[in-house]
Amino acid sequence: MKSSQGIIAVLLFVVMVFGLTFAMNYLGGFNEVKNPVQIKDNNSTKSTDNPDDGSNQELTFLQKIYPSDGITALENEYKMGGMQDYLFAHEGLLPLKIGLDSKNCTCTSVLVFELPTEWLRDNSSKDAMGKINLMNIEAELSKADVKATLEKQITPVPLEKNEQPILNPGSVGWIRLQWKTEKIGPNRLTANMWMGKKGGGNESRLEALVNVQAALFVNPVEIPIDVLSPLISEKKVAFKCYSSTRKSFDFIVKMTRPRPDETIIIGKPVPLTNEELKNDEKQFGGAPLLSGYLVPITASYSVPGGKDLMELGPFSRQIEFIISKNNQKDLESDTRVEAKITGKVEGEFRILDAEQRGRLSMGVFQRGLGSKKELKIETDLQGIDLELDIAKTTPYLKVKLVSGWPQDVSGRRTWKYSVEIAPNTVSGPFPRDDEFFRDSAFYLKSQGNSSRSIRIPVEGRADN
Repeated sequence: MKSSQGIIAVLLFVVMVFGLTFAMNYLGGFNEVKNPVQIKDNNSTKSTDNPDDGSNQELTFLQKIYPSDGITALENEYKMGGMQDYLFAHEGLLPLKIGLDSKNCTCTSVLVFELPTEWLRDNSSKDAMGKINLMNIEAELSKADVKATLEKQITPVPLEKNEQPILNPGSVGWIRLQWKTEKIGPNRLTANMWMGKKGGGNESRLEALVNVQAALFVNPVEIPIDVLSPLISEKKVAFKCYSSTRKSFDFIVKMTRPRPDETIIIGKPVPLTNEELKNDEKQFGGAPLLSGYLVPITASYSVPGGKDLMELGPFSRQIEFIISKNNQKDLESDTRVEAKITGKVEGEFRILDAEQRGRLSMGVFQRGLGSKKELKIETDLQGIDLELDIAKTTPYLKVKLVSGWPQDVSGRRTWKYSVEIAPNTVSGPFPRDDEFFRDSAFYLKSQGNSSRSIRIPVEGRADN
């Protein structure tokens, strides 16, 4: 009996040892802390949520938008470029990495300037509580030559090629947004900065509201003077030219293509007073006018001091304004502005076809077919004859006096002319702003007691 009990006890002991061994090898130790996912890296230890990596910090800016009202704009001259600085402080306890996430203009660059520690220590950079005071720092930097001197000591870091500078706690400096935009008018230039790590959620958007203006502009750009005639022999008008970006400027003003017998005379420019500039600002929505001139123009029926008369018919003259320097030896071509003066000269010669409005319309025609029209001109003057002025007439116009003309009817002498454009000689609308098509007209000159030039404008469109 005793022997059988001993055998059972041994068997129970064996079973217990086996069970304990199985549990330890396959189920883990009883006192071991379970960690089902462990990431091992032989080179480094990584943390997916480490509050000590500085990614929860961000910079403090004195101002993120210039101008601060978000409505007005920084004035900027076309092609001259500009910049704006954004003063910052790193008030966190750990080093902070920063970078450029995006910008909305390829002409914008971003630079980081960090003030020297010695300068911060020697200047009023902290308030009574020992915290960084950006307003005090800005006041110090605004003193004469302070910032310019510091810039010579600082090597800025450009954020254009994925540079990611690391700022130490207590760092102070400025981020400079600079541009050279050619888009005339209002521009909102931006740069988005990330802090800590890209995509981490800590970002700052820096903005500059910029109004890009031409260095020179003219108002108005076109002046119609209506009609000149023997009864209205002269009219005086004026252009005004301004600059919203320069406190003073020298310029030239001239006729783009003057005639040898020009009857439109440009007078001497007169500087506008500050009061006149302020009054004129109202026309441009309050945009500042820093300087300006009044340019008088006199249009006469006859050439001043001469016997020649102005060409009969509609006329148009282009006048250009260009800023100059070095006593007008050098011209700033980017500042060139064209204005126009238009009108009509009536006199002894009249175009009879009223529907032509003082000009000859060739209409719309097929380029390969060409076009042909006729026109009558009359005068009350006696003993007058007309002939074609070939030297002035546009080359693609073939003008002939119709056979059997001129004729004298009821005391008036009348001429009929045939005007033809040969096939495949022109294409598109005319006249237009092109050297070949600009002066689309034929010219007649009178012979006899009252010699003068008569200009007949010709317009139309040749389609393919």
